[in-house]
Amino acid sequence: MLTSLWFQGVRNLQEQTLQLAPGINRLVGPNGAGKTSVLEAVHILAAGRSFRTQQLRRVLTTGTAELWVGGEVDHRGSGAHRIGVVWDGTRRSRLDGRWMEGHATVAEWLPVRVLHAGSFELLTAGPDERRRLLDWGGFHAIPGYRVAWQRWRRAHEQRNAALRHGDRCGAREFERPLVEFGGQVNEARARYVIQWSAATREAAGVFGFGERLEGLEVSLRAGWDRERTLAEALDRSRSMDEERGFAQVGPQRADLDLRLDGRPAAEASRGEQKRLVTALVGGQARMLENESGRAPVLLLDDVVSELDRPAVEGLMRGLEGSGWQILVTAVEDAIPGLEQGRSDRLFHVKHGRLSVERRNSPPV
Repeated sequence: MLTSLWFQGVRNLQEQTLQLAPGINRLVGPNGAGKTSVLEAVHILAAGRSFRTQQLRRVLTTGTAELWVGGEVDHRGSGAHRIGVVWDGTRRSRLDGRWMEGHATVAEWLPVRVLHAGSFELLTAGPDERRRLLDWGGFHAIPGYRVAWQRWRRAHEQRNAALRHGDRCGAREFERPLVEFGGQVNEARARYVIQWSAATREAAGVFGFGERLEGLEVSLRAGWDRERTLAEALDRSRSMDEERGFAQVGPQRADLDLRLDGRPAAEASRGEQKRLVTALVGGQARMLENESGRAPVLLLDDVVSELDRPAVEGLMRGLEGSGWQILVTAVEDAIPGLEQGRSDRLFHVKHGRLSVERRNSPPV
């Protein structure tokens, strides 16, 4: 759980420290007030990147040269930890006052899932975001996945570098670790997808639209011919790899095959697609909680306008009883599905500044 959040140099937000509630935190205000930027700051803290842009420099407040995001997380059994991210041309991450190599160690302490307008393009866009979603699940829910993924990725990148320079002998030196760890990654992904499919259907039921997704099928496309091992596929593609200068097969080309009633989910109605993406994220949250005893922080950016009213009502009712920490943005105070607009904490956002409303008292 994220107990506090501090940010500086993030878009139009004023420097501020927020104390967050363990349940539903509503961020309410007009468009352009900074609601989404708060969620973006949480995502940067959790993942080391924004969900709105691939370049952190675009997140900087106009006229500033660096951004800082920090916070404190608290997990049952492990106590509180301070985490942070700074970007001043280079991203650096901190854990309990120490600079870390990379962001993975920090990300472990704050698993976050986000639903925003771009999330609903998951089914119709290219496979990159689907792989990222899959790897997030593996990273947080499968013991040993991160190490296997990192070792495969290192061998993959080193082999590609050798191929680009025409060093065929050098490229072959990296094939053994590539096959070993790439195979481990693929096996872990395949197991995860089977569980994820079931958890997605369970989440859809909790959110009130399980009947709409009864025909859901989720499977993994490994990134090479399923009739061959990775070693066999690599052997067959080696000459093409050497000609083109990069790998043609492997976990980097994996994808999810999502179908509803036998048809590709990308061909489903827009409403069905949005429900499916929502259930996929909810399914990951349920899996993480079942595997580790903790759930991710859910960031819901203006789901009121992205989903139809029955879907919003079902989602919020399902989440209200989950016990998960949620940050949800909206233009209006009332969010369908939250009884009498109830939430554990209400923030009013105006001109990049947040004020918290105490229960039975006006905003302060």
